[in-house]
Amino acid sequence: MTSRAGARIAALLLPAALLLPTAAFAQTASYDDGAGDAEALNVGATLGELIGGAPTEGPFFLDAPAETSTDIVRTTIDHATKRLTLTVQFRELVDVEEHSVEFRLFTPRVRYLLNVGMSGGRTEADLVLMGFRGNGTYHANRDPLQPCRSVRARYDLAASTLTTSVPTACIGAQKWVQVAALATRFKVTPLEDGSANLAGYADDAFRGGVSLKSKGRSPKIRRG
Repeated sequence: MTSRAGARIAALLLPAALLLPTAAFAQTASYDDGAGDAEALNVGATLGELIGGAPTEGPFFLDAPAETSTDIVRTTIDHATKRLTLTVQFRELVDVEEHSVEFRLFTPRVRYLLNVGMSGGRTEADLVLMGFRGNGTYHANRDPLQPCRSVRARYDLAASTLTTSVPTACIGAQKWVQVAALATRFKVTPLEDGSANLAGYADDAFRGGVSLKSKGRSPKIRRG
């Protein structure tokens, strides 16, 4: 399973309808997520929906309490003056190949997609403009359609964390930011007959389990 395929499934799992906490918090805040709530993708149902477009029987997600590498237990958001830093703590980060976290960044005026993943032993991170909100003015010293070349990301297996950061200038130096985050992991196991088994796991950072209908979102974090 390639990181592109993983991104396609992550896109299915992060629709526009998200929970909307309204409270605003200071520059840095941490949010816990229950341990053991990662879920396994019902691969047949999920790929059938993506590829065939036809409804399939059975749930999209199954309980996977033994899965630790995508099981998010805490997310820390540091909205500093110069950089926005996101740190995701996993229950136990053991398998990182084809592992990814897709962040949605919501601000008063702009929405961004920040995708971080590991594939082929390399960590990659991309920030992409998703769209504008409302009728306000976008304030920035850069064209929002241009790539942000200072995105950083690092997996730390010893600490079981993924940390990524972007310059606040790349998101328009916004007054506040809200974050949605979904961790996914895929594993392909070759079989003797030449076929392969595909397993996939997912966890939402801001709600228990995973849902196709809505995703959790952090409260608003003010810029420091």
